[in-house]
Amino acid sequence: MAELQEVQITEEKPLLPGQTPEAAKTHSVETPYGSVTFTVYGTPKPKRPAILTYHDVGLNYKSCFQPLFQFEDMQEIIQNFVRVHVDAPGMEEGAPVFPLGYQYPSLDQLADMIPCVLQYLNFSTIIGVGVGAGAYILARYALN
Repeated sequence: MAELQEVQITEEKPLLPGQTPEAAKTHSVETPYGSVTFTVYGTPKPKRPAILTYHDVGLNYKSCFQPLFQFEDMQEIIQNFVRVHVDAPGMEEGAPVFPLGYQYPSLDQLADMIPCVLQYLNFSTIIGVGVGAGAYILARYALN
């Protein structure tokens, strides 16, 4: 009788034929409410808005949006738009612990940080994608 062999199965989908992994560029910019970190994927296309994401509480852009942007059906979209993933202060990977007495920005103050990111990147229009608190922050930015 033949013995069973253990097989490793990975859940990650391989890149489509001819695709290469995108290089991410992480930036940090000072705002009136502290420093904010964001990661940019892709190259800006003339006359096209950027896709700007903002995650929910307790997450960062990778834990919140990576499954969406790795989905096979999203590949055509992400090839045609630059993506900017904003991490709330202290939520980026490897973030240091806040000092004693640190006053975390309010949701409205987090929304007021977005124009600093857009000015740094010289972007005038965005498509906002938010989850939970991130959706609220992007809605406050849009209303302001």
